[in-house]
Amino acid sequence: MSIHTALVKTEEQKISIEKAKNFIASEEYGAESIFVGRVRNENSGKKVTAVTYDAHDQAVLKSFQSICDDAKKKFDSSASIFLEHAKGYSPVGEISILIAVGSGHRDEAFKICRYILEEVKHQSPIWKKEHYADGKEEWLPGHSLRPKKEVKS
Repeated sequence: MSIHTALVKTEEQKISIEKAKNFIASEEYGAESIFVGRVRNENSGKKVTAVTYDAHDQAVLKSFQSICDDAKKKFDSSASIFLEHAKGYSPVGEISILIAVGSGHRDEAFKICRYILEEVKHQSPIWKKEHYADGKEEWLPGHSLRPKKEVKS
C-alpha cells in the first residue's frame, strides 16, 4: 500500500510508536510487526550514556526507499512500511530505529521487518558515536558502502 521513510532529528522530535501504528493500520492486514531499537546502556563492556547518529540525509532517505521497495517486491507488494531512524544526540533508552510493517500475514510482516533492519545496517550511510560514562566518546566502525574486492592469489 504505502511506505513512510524518514530520518528524525531527535533534538526536534522523538520517534513515535503511535505514529507508526496509525500509519500501518488497515482492515486489509491480518498482521502487524513492529521493531523498536533503543540506545542501550552498555556496549563491549563500556557504560554508554548516549549515542550521536550522523547521516547523509539525502543518501539515507534514498537507501531507505530502495530497501523498503525491495522488501515489498521480495515478500509482500501490498504491505505498508513505516521506517524512521534517529539523527543527532540520543540518550540511553530513546528509540534509535523504528520499523513497522502491516501485511496480510505474520510471516511476511516478520520477514519484511527483519530484512529492513539488516539492510539499513549494511546499506545506509549512518554513523554512530557512543558517549561513555567516563566522559570519553568513540565513533564506531561501520560497514563499508563499497563492494568488496576479490583478492587474487
